[in-house]
Amino acid sequence: MINFATILLSIPLAGGVNADVLDTEVLSEREMIIENVHEDSMTHTSLNSEENNPVTVDVSGFVQFRYVYSDDGSGTSTRGFDMDRVRIKFSGKVYDFDYAVSGQWSDSDFELKDAFLSNNFGGFDVKAGQFVTNFFSGYVSDPTTLVDGDYSITALTYGQGWSQGLEVSRKFDAFTVYASYNDGFNTDNSTFGDNDYGYSARVEFDAFENITLGGAFASQNTAVEDYDSYTVDATVNFWGFDFNAAYVASNWNDSWNNYALVGTASYDLDNQMQLFAQYEYGVLDGVDTNLNVGTVGVNYNFNSNVRWTNSFGYSFNGIDSDYNLDDTGWQSSDTDGQYLIRSMIQVTF
Repeated sequence: MINFATILLSIPLAGGVNADVLDTEVLSEREMIIENVHEDSMTHTSLNSEENNPVTVDVSGFVQFRYVYSDDGSGTSTRGFDMDRVRIKFSGKVYDFDYAVSGQWSDSDFELKDAFLSNNFGGFDVKAGQFVTNFFSGYVSDPTTLVDGDYSITALTYGQGWSQGLEVSRKFDAFTVYASYNDGFNTDNSTFGDNDYGYSARVEFDAFENITLGGAFASQNTAVEDYDSYTVDATVNFWGFDFNAAYVASNWNDSWNNYALVGTASYDLDNQMQLFAQYEYGVLDGVDTNLNVGTVGVNYNFNSNVRWTNSFGYSFNGIDSDYNLDDTGWQSSDTDGQYLIRSMIQVTF
């Protein structure tokens, strides 16, 4: 395979050389450089060439840079810039297997995220390694696909996160079925010595045009606690509108009085601008204050890879510390009236 530098160096030769510009000595020197580069390139194999090598590599990722201003409702405010997430991902094929490996900088830490192999065996898609299993629709492996580029409080509190294990899936006409056995929710980068395990199953139904219905059940068995979770959700798309609603519940401490409902709507004004709104309501057993948060915002797409998101969130109640607020900008507070302003530039590559 000819090195890219060879092509660049060959451009003047391909169109002919003006004798007034290049004399014989310069031409000979350039031809020698081209020949040396060509000989060197023959000793390397491109990882993206399936013909010469069964291993391919695609590099992708994203950067989320934002400004956050938060007032907890009592007059105490926090503000500042941060790099919310910076992720790099390598994916491709190893012989007949698909693979992905990704890592992410969050705050001052670098953590492994995805690390899995997958393939199709007899019509079943099988994935093994570390990944986000299919359970709650609001928790995805790539937050840049979410309308506001970030996880909701509900997704962080009830979502599956990353775990290590196996997942088998298959599509049956309008149904897609997923089944997983793993180390349990949010157990990424753990070891087998933790003796935790979990299993989950999800079914999606998309027989109706522009409508997808889903439901899932999961069970967690850890050294600290055992609990079950279930969720139902629906997604509707038409005429530039996108609607998603999901309900999720868990029987923490043997009580099903732990649940949340989150709804998200967006409308595309044109190819660049999108309006969105999100509402969350949640109940935790033993907590006096219910989650009651609303957010409105606008996305501006400079192009397919650069998006500017601005949002304003308001909490109608206090937010209990038992909710997972990591990286959201929200603060636990006993008072209502908390508001949150976020402005984020998101770049994907």
